[in-house]
Amino acid sequence: MENTFKKIISILKMSKDIEAYALIGGFAVGGWVTPRATKDIDIFVVCSTIGRPAIENGILKTLREAEFKSSLEIGSPVDDIKFCIKAISKEGTPVDIIFATKKWEDEIIKDSLQVEILKGISLPVIRPEGLIVLKLRAGSFQDVADAARLLLEAEYDSQKLLLLAKRAKVDKRRVKLRERLGFA
Repeated sequence: MENTFKKIISILKMSKDIEAYALIGGFAVGGWVTPRATKDIDIFVVCSTIGRPAIENGILKTLREAEFKSSLEIGSPVDDIKFCIKAISKEGTPVDIIFATKKWEDEIIKDSLQVEILKGISLPVIRPEGLIVLKLRAGSFQDVADAARLLLEAEYDSQKLLLLAKRAKVDKRRVKLRERLGFA
């Protein structure tokens, strides 16, 4: 897994189209609260040029040259995720690279903090407020469990979370989860 992290960080830093990137998913949650077991790496990116040709001729091509088995998944117009690269490293570690398409997504990526995820490996990680919102948007059982752990254990700005949840249209989910967790 360490080699995959190092290779992905190198690829993202070298890519001329990637303006910013940050870790999301289980590893990101583990950057703020007690880590949970996870086997994949999830990265959220801001890309200067977004679209199938730019992605295929840019980062997707670079991943393949670095011996990642990879494909570009394209969401429908109603999907939250419009573009996602699914890749697997030589060591068998799955990597998802999700492309931001909304202004608030760009902002949470650019507002990320450098965190040491594994010994000697640091990279930008989405702050807890952004992770909570992303997890509430995704809505799976594990995502909601992660959001709950962040609400209970992480240090975060409640006002910033409220405003971000409203922009991302997940404030009702945030309120319901807070009620279930016993917050006033």
